[in-house]
Amino acid sequence: MTTIRALEKHYNQKHPCCDTPQGIVFPNLGSKQAPVEKPQLVTGMGILEKAGRIHDSVSPTGSRLAHLYGLPKTHKEPLAMRPILSATDTYNFPLAKWLDEKLKPLSLNQYTVTDNFDFTKEIHELKINKGEILVSYDVSSLFTNVPLDETIEILVNRAFSNNWFNTTHNLALTRTDLIDLLNVATKGQLFQFNGALYEQTDGVAMGSPLGPLLANVFMSSIEDTLERQRKLPSYYRRYVDDTLTVMPDLATATTFLHTLNSAHTSVKFTMEVEKNSKLPFLGTELLNHAPRIETKVYVKPTNTGLLLHYQSHVDNRYKRSLLKTMLDRAHRLSSSWAHFSDECDRLKKVFARLKYPERLVNSTINTFLQSRIVGTQPTQTPKEPISIVRVVIPFKDQESANYVKKELKNLSMKVQTTVQPVFVSRKVGQDLKVREIKPQIVNQQRVVYQFQCDLCDAGYVGYTRGHLHTRVDGHKRKASSIYKHYHERHSEVPKDLLKRFSILKKCSNKFDCLVNEMLFIRDLKPTLNVQSDSIRAKVFV
Repeated sequence: MTTIRALEKHYNQKHPCCDTPQGIVFPNLGSKQAPVEKPQLVTGMGILEKAGRIHDSVSPTGSRLAHLYGLPKTHKEPLAMRPILSATDTYNFPLAKWLDEKLKPLSLNQYTVTDNFDFTKEIHELKINKGEILVSYDVSSLFTNVPLDETIEILVNRAFSNNWFNTTHNLALTRTDLIDLLNVATKGQLFQFNGALYEQTDGVAMGSPLGPLLANVFMSSIEDTLERQRKLPSYYRRYVDDTLTVMPDLATATTFLHTLNSAHTSVKFTMEVEKNSKLPFLGTELLNHAPRIETKVYVKPTNTGLLLHYQSHVDNRYKRSLLKTMLDRAHRLSSSWAHFSDECDRLKKVFARLKYPERLVNSTINTFLQSRIVGTQPTQTPKEPISIVRVVIPFKDQESANYVKKELKNLSMKVQTTVQPVFVSRKVGQDLKVREIKPQIVNQQRVVYQFQCDLCDAGYVGYTRGHLHTRVDGHKRKASSIYKHYHERHSEVPKDLLKRFSILKKCSNKFDCLVNEMLFIRDLKPTLNVQSDSIRAKVFV
């Protein structure tokens, strides 16, 4: 509990809502009316409708507010927080995913690391001179410091170089259309934090599908500039905000740090130099043994070995697969059998603490070694693509799972199609749901409300499944009983009409709204309501 309280205190101190990095602001909207997000999306959908085909795939069926939370960087001194914006199911999430898929090739250049294993192979072939040192550079808070307008302009310029975007994806969008779509997908994101409502006004969110893409576009533009100026070192590789270089000496490394920090005002770089000829990078420990660089698995000092426990309520197949995956990773990241052997010894201890049977661990390691020894690994002939149908089934116990797999195997032979089970376990969150504290503007959704005129005794009871402020805007139209009342009795509708409304009941669904609307109409007898039995009028008629 003491640790949790310490993290909560640090969370509030270090969170960008309280300590905004380099001028990037997250204004607290408080009790103000929330900016209307979806009309922006309507504009975007109009653009995509012109392009055809893709309109339906990126149209949201519903939405929720994004949630901001922090992940503690326990390996950092002092303890820091990484802000994550959970944007799944937000109104612009499908659009952001579509744009990310189409534009991703434009975010890469020859210096970008896209696969850790390919990078390790490259390092094994790299030759360095004696006396040269390994140096890594890291960007502080890259995502929240990406200049959004500038980066979107860079991305659009690349997309419309030789009309690449339209030609590649068979579309007919203009530059302005793509800029508008990127603005809708990235700007004005509303999110919750500690029960308050905020708006992100610049930077990209870690958690948005477009976050890594825009960060890579921005960093690659800096690299292109440095390359034209011939300021990049002979060996330079980057994965998002982490960069690896080979430098002649410490003085040259420090000079390059100053070069990076002067490349753009929005970002600040830090530098880490190898210690005892060792440097961690992307989960790999690089060992400077000139003229070669050796590699092995890097384990952070804060690593607790928390993996899938053997007594976990999942199919044993997933436990065996975890063993194989960890061994394969160790083998591919290790430059020698000695380093691989050391990692196997560590994994034995890790899996022993997780209650994996020693016999299972040893047999898996032996089988893996036999398959990797040169000359004994069978040559695999290319196989024709197999049609696979996967069936999601709740996991009950291992005996039931084995029986299901046997029956599905027999079924596969009969229908001549591979049918595979995918076992899923029930999540704790399905039974223990925590009610989150929501801002008032969010609680004003799916409600039964009351209108009370401040100039007479007229009243009205209604319900809305949307936001209350949106429904109040609807009552300013001529078809509304409230609009008619004001124009017939008081000449005009007041500008602050929302103040005349109050929430009678927060509901869970439409049926709940209808029932409570009917009960409140019968109890309060508002004079402006035309009907009194909403259930019969709206459901059964």
